Amino acid sequence: MQILAKLLPRKFCLSLSVLGLLSYSLTAQAGLLVGHLTDKNGQAMSNAVLFATPLDTPSPAKKPGETSVVAQENYAFSPFLTVIRSGTQVRFPNKDNHEHHLKSFSPAKTFELRVNSKKEEPAPILFDKAGEVALVCHFHDWMRGFIYVVDTPYFSRTDASGSVALNNLPAGKYEVKAWAPNMFGEPLAQTVQVANDGPTNVKFQFSFVPKAPPAPRNLSKSATFGYD
Repeated sequence: MQILAKLLPRKFCLSLSVLGLLSYSLTAQAGLLVGHLTDKNGQAMSNAVLFATPLDTPSPAKKPGETSVVAQENYAFSPFLTVIRSGTQVRFPNKDNHEHHLKSFSPAKTFELRVNSKKEEPAPILFDKAGEVALVCHFHDWMRGFIYVVDTPYFSRTDASGSVALNNLPAGKYEVKAWAPNMFGEPLAQTVQVANDGPTNVKFQFSFVPKAPPAPRNLSKSATFGYD
């Protein structure tokens, strides 16, 4: 850096310094929301969703052409839970040896899709309404998966410890919600003031114990499924 400063004109170096300070200032103004989610027994809640909707600042505009992927792999949906913003298109590639017949009867998105591993991948599906979308396979009744659609860019999924972090939130007031597969009723919610000088912590405890995601299976090519 010192060598670079010697080679560049003084005015240009000053400009770089100003840009660096500006970048640091913008980063420093971004808030961090850290969530800790547990089940009714106080155990860590993995595969849950935390999302924050700003109440006193506008949400950033949606990025055109956003896509996500939910694969059928080892006769399971991978990932088991996908979180996306409304307006996102989702691809459904089939990595298994057999055909899948995907269905959703959810109000947020109802669709039916035949996915053959030996043919071209079907066109992606647009998810343009917020809410829960439960996925099943008509041919393999143990397959279960979820897509959760939100109307905010600030969202993520909990890890095995039940923790989740939402980065780069502008300081301000937010409605923070938590949702998990197989829960009844509306997402849990609370209003939180996010600061720009350190992490803001939120805790949610669900009133149920979640079901474990279906385990992947390794089936032989000779196994018979579908309409064939």
